[in-house]
Amino acid sequence: MADVAPSLDQLRAEIDQIDDGLVRLLGQRVEIGRRVAAAKGDATGPFLRPGREAAILRRLIDKGLGQVPPMVIERIWREILAANLARQVDPVTAVWDPSGTGSVLEQARDRGGISTRVELVSSAEAALDAVASGRATLAVLPALRDAEWRWWPLLLADRSPKPRVIARLPFFGAGEDSVGVAAQDPDSSGDDISYFAAPGELDGALDTATGPDGGTWSLLSVDGFVGQDGAHHGHIPVGAYPLGAHARPYSP
Repeated sequence: MADVAPSLDQLRAEIDQIDDGLVRLLGQRVEIGRRVAAAKGDATGPFLRPGREAAILRRLIDKGLGQVPPMVIERIWREILAANLARQVDPVTAVWDPSGTGSVLEQARDRGGISTRVELVSSAEAALDAVASGRATLAVLPALRDAEWRWWPLLLADRSPKPRVIARLPFFGAGEDSVGVAAQDPDSSGDDISYFAAPGELDGALDTATGPDGGTWSLLSVDGFVGQDGAHHGHIPVGAYPLGAHARPYSP
């Protein structure tokens, strides 16, 4: 006797069982996230771990290739990660979107999910001041290399704590992008790009600009995660100032 194909009701029942299991597992994950936050023991942060998030997304996407589109995986896990963050702190993202296209704002909202409050600010200075003062957990601004809006010299200003680049938005794909800045050091994802500002006008610089001290500075990038001491096998010029790092954009 030939196998009987499952009925529509049977298939829907299977889907319901899977959905129930997903909700249970999600609850377990959120609970473990709460325990992780308690294990940290420091209510002052840092709360953001974009390097670890990138590593998680790479691993999950590699597992889901051919079945679940990478953008779907990221959308689901961004909401999960943001919900976990919201159990530790009230997440606020300050956004400077000077082009008027809304692209930076859209990327900030995609990254923060529904658990994050997004606030538009009128200048790059206001965005950096928001994270330095603790009014925002993250600032999102146009790409560092975007000479039209050239805001990166502000990272050299005398602020405490020092804002650093910690994330690239979006995580997938090339084209127009923006960066996330926070008042904390970046963390490594295992495949990263690091940024420095070095005094003088240097060959191979992404950009050159006048710094807060009135001198000329060059914006540099290097492959790999570079600690805040600047050690990178001699590739970093003497006197270079660390601006941060972010995970390399993912390409399946």
